[in-house]
Amino acid sequence: MSIRFRRTMKIAPGVHLNFNKNSIGLSLGPRGAHYTMNTSGRRTVSAGIPGTGIYAFQTLSGGKRATTTRHQELTQPPEIIPPSPGLLASKLERDFYAFLQDVYDPESKATPKEYIEKAKALEIAHPALKYPLNLLSFVHAATSPDFSDKIVAWGKEVWGYRDAAFMDPLAEKYFTGMAPVTHITRGIATHETFNKQVLGFIWAEVLQSQDMFDEAIEVLHEMIPDQLVAISIADIELSQGKFDEAIETTEDIENVDDATAMLLILRGVAFREKNLNDAAVECFKRAMSHKDRSEGVMHRALFERADSYARMGKKALAIKDLEKIMVDEPGYPEVEAKIAEINK
Repeated sequence: MSIRFRRTMKIAPGVHLNFNKNSIGLSLGPRGAHYTMNTSGRRTVSAGIPGTGIYAFQTLSGGKRATTTRHQELTQPPEIIPPSPGLLASKLERDFYAFLQDVYDPESKATPKEYIEKAKALEIAHPALKYPLNLLSFVHAATSPDFSDKIVAWGKEVWGYRDAAFMDPLAEKYFTGMAPVTHITRGIATHETFNKQVLGFIWAEVLQSQDMFDEAIEVLHEMIPDQLVAISIADIELSQGKFDEAIETTEDIENVDDATAMLLILRGVAFREKNLNDAAVECFKRAMSHKDRSEGVMHRALFERADSYARMGKKALAIKDLEKIMVDEPGYPEVEAKIAEINK
């Protein structure tokens, strides 16, 4: 998970200039659908459902070769315009804004440890900033092994006062410029503006990393029920071997978007683990029935179907699915290992 800012200039309705560290870009299109080009030669198309945090992303031309794969690109947060203090802003607000500008400076981005040290120093100077600083510090601590022994106690505290924290005037204003990336399952991530729902996903991920699965489920049940919550619950149920529960969580699903396609994939995994491979393959087929689903979702469906085919003894079909993934995303996790396993 990470948070970053960018500078942007609106030059016409639906047209923006974006100033980043290494290039200048031009974005065209309304909210939810963008075509972007920049001075490094990169061309991208993105489309999504505003307010859901779900979007599809495709690189048309890459300009300079990056060291990350396309799958890793999808883990980057959307770049959102940060607000700024007005002329009559208090010293507290100006100091908070200066802190954000400092720790999110792309030229010298703070490590989680440095971030938290600076946040603590600012809280000493301005105790009223406790809530927004603690919320952001928790997000950064969740990404670092340096805080693994404290992160659960910290998370319980932050989750306990989440309502008051997000009602803080500075949190309401400045969190609109921040979007921690939260991975729900492989192929689906939320890039939503930092809010209680996003905090819940982060907290649930922290609990899962500590093998506190029941506690993670509790947190998810306290959140606003939506498709991403259902995905997270089904993913945990699968990790615990609760396949009947996962099937129940994913019932009555129709493929209408990336999230519902992923629910069908997870349903297929549950069937497969119950040795109902034909039912599993049918779920993966339905998940891939719409070709406009994101690459991450389609690749996850292909990988899981390949696993089912391999268990059914259909090695050629399994390898065909895995090679389809490799054409678009050679670095997709476990593909080469799975091909080697099938070819033994």
